[in-house]
Amino acid sequence: MQSMKDRKPTISLRLPRPLLEEIDELVRRTRMRSRTEFLERAVETYVDELQEARIVVVKPWTEAKARAAILRYLKGRRATYVTDIAEALRMDLDLAFRVVGSLAKEGKVID
Repeated sequence: MQSMKDRKPTISLRLPRPLLEEIDELVRRTRMRSRTEFLERAVETYVDELQEARIVVVKPWTEAKARAAILRYLKGRRATYVTDIAEALRMDLDLAFRVVGSLAKEGKVID
């Protein structure tokens, strides 16, 4: 028998029936011991992927502030991608593309 110290914490999880049926089928096909083993492996894999991912926390921007920040960022740079601008400034990608497009139409940046 395991001591309380050696036991893993338990969590409760509710899943839609179709997803649970898919999991059960995968458990059978992969010959895992149980749903628990499947879910432990899935969670470990997902945690590993997220730890390796680069997560950007987006700041709130108005169009005017985004425009000024992008122009400052571009000053002295020869070329860069809009995705790099958005990541460096922690800006929503759609906003960055919209502002850079507007600046390009005005001839302030070359696209």
